[in-house]
Amino acid sequence: MINKGRDYEITSLIDKNCPVCNKLDNIYNLEGNRVQFKIPKEHGEGYVTQISSSRDTQIIDFKMTFNRKVELKGKSKTPHIDMFFCMGDHIDWNFKGDKRDFQLLKGESFFAKNKGIEKIKNCIYEKDQKLHFVELKVHPKKFNEIVENIQDEWRIFSKDKCEEIFHTHKMSSSINVILKQMISCPYNNGLRKIYMDGKVLELFSVYFNENIREKDNHNLINLSKEDIKSIYRAKEILDNNLGSPPTLLALAKLIYINEFKLKNGFKEVFNTTVHSYIIDRRLEAARDLLEGKTKTVSEVASIVGYSNASHFALAFRKKFGVNPGYYLKNVAGK
Repeated sequence: MINKGRDYEITSLIDKNCPVCNKLDNIYNLEGNRVQFKIPKEHGEGYVTQISSSRDTQIIDFKMTFNRKVELKGKSKTPHIDMFFCMGDHIDWNFKGDKRDFQLLKGESFFAKNKGIEKIKNCIYEKDQKLHFVELKVHPKKFNEIVENIQDEWRIFSKDKCEEIFHTHKMSSSINVILKQMISCPYNNGLRKIYMDGKVLELFSVYFNENIREKDNHNLINLSKEDIKSIYRAKEILDNNLGSPPTLLALAKLIYINEFKLKNGFKEVFNTTVHSYIIDRRLEAARDLLEGKTKTVSEVASIVGYSNASHFALAFRKKFGVNPGYYLKNVAGK
């Protein structure tokens, strides 16, 4: 999407010679795959990786912690559709011309479609924040091609305000899985482009479907802020105990809400059941272990909670399209 001139400009609001700004500026304005820079040690730690960039799309993975407050100003010179997915600590923004600040919390995403060129965006990263977010930029022409065949769904999502949209949404486990697959894409060159193009389409289809389904659902359980915090705590407990997760009843007792509210609230917040979430996370963890190429398929199956290797192989093939043995031998580490 960015290939001629400098279509995106990043400057510091604190330090005019900020090396982070210069590197980010280069990342945004280069076309290519797996372009990465590390945060200088004197400023913190982490990295920014351009996962994929072409004439139509750009995907960037930010995972960084600063040892000082950083304030950046981003200005786009070309129109685009922007999506952010927050997987770490919250992100704070201020959009020039708006009277309010904006905060994206962990586990949330936002979709922005502006009429014309994007507003100037000020980003504020506090000291010691563990930031991790993925940004997807899509050229309007490409986006119009994507929504051309889903006009009814697009109207429902956009509420017929197709020119300018600013929408936030909770990230489901399905969205998280797609993002992790993008970040860990095992392919190179032409195959990588095909894979990433497919994942972008999958991301949009799941994102729109979840939002539309949510609008159509008039029987959602009423959750308080404390209930939602408890449900996020339940997710953390599951993430830390994938090999031997607690029962639904035991999990409900651990987070001090009843089983009914946990079951239905988890589905509302993450758009998946507790059981389906555990399976997805187990298989993602299994793939990560296979990528290390230090364990056998049987060892991996046991680690992620499968006592039956055949059941593990069937679930893995259903999710990733290949048997775990084939993945370990022909895909992992490449």
